[in-house]
Amino acid sequence: MILPSNYDEIDFDALYKAQKARSSFGKKIAADWDKKAQSFNEGVMKSAYAREFIDKVDFTGVSTLLDFACGAGALSVLAAQKVDKIYGYDFSPKMLEFARENAKAYDAKNVKFAQKAFEDNWSDVPECDVVFASRCLEVDDLKAALKKLLLKTKKALYITFKVGGSFVDEDVLGAIGRKVEQKPDFVYLLNILFQMGYLPSLDYIKARCHAGPALSAEELIQKTRWGLGGELSETEEARLAEYFNSGKYKPRQEFMHWAFVRVDKNS
Repeated sequence: MILPSNYDEIDFDALYKAQKARSSFGKKIAADWDKKAQSFNEGVMKSAYAREFIDKVDFTGVSTLLDFACGAGALSVLAAQKVDKIYGYDFSPKMLEFARENAKAYDAKNVKFAQKAFEDNWSDVPECDVVFASRCLEVDDLKAALKKLLLKTKKALYITFKVGGSFVDEDVLGAIGRKVEQKPDFVYLLNILFQMGYLPSLDYIKARCHAGPALSAEELIQKTRWGLGGELSETEEARLAEYFNSGKYKPRQEFMHWAFVRVDKNS
């Protein structure tokens, strides 16, 4: 039995929503991921992140898997030999095209992909033994998304969530002279789950940044624009170009840390 404490007075759901609303980072929609899909798919099946994720999952007694926000399908395809049936959903049509191609290339015949977003009706989403929500929970209402995922979970829900509230290197932000308000990170997730009555377990995945450092000023501008989730001013773009061409650009975020969270349904 967990006794009451003064932290029970903190509403982490409300704190998350407040920080999300204050965050300087823009929201990415399906069309954004459609544009990103091809570059994202390159090398995704050989991703150390995806393999480490799968290695951390307990597949004992698991026959069905729901992979929500599956992207290009790496986790679904890598898990295909471990379960009987997999259902992968994503809101990006282009990502789903690559997911189907990857499943075909790896002969993962037990994987079925379909288009769906967190905001959609989930009445046709099957309840599965295990559910994955990998790097996809930057939503406006985290608690509502967790409730949807847990309703479809029979045994365990596995989540990865960014450690730290920014995808943009501090030196890059300094170069363009922009101060940002951080995104809410995994600490909110853990406490929301706890206040929902669950006892989440925590591990970490240290993964190399997917695309690597920028090789040109234009690429640095594009990466910064993507990381911030919004446009840069002409002045900011000029500052970035000068920063890169001066030789000062030395990216520090070679690796990213992801919180790997397991939620047992009957904990």
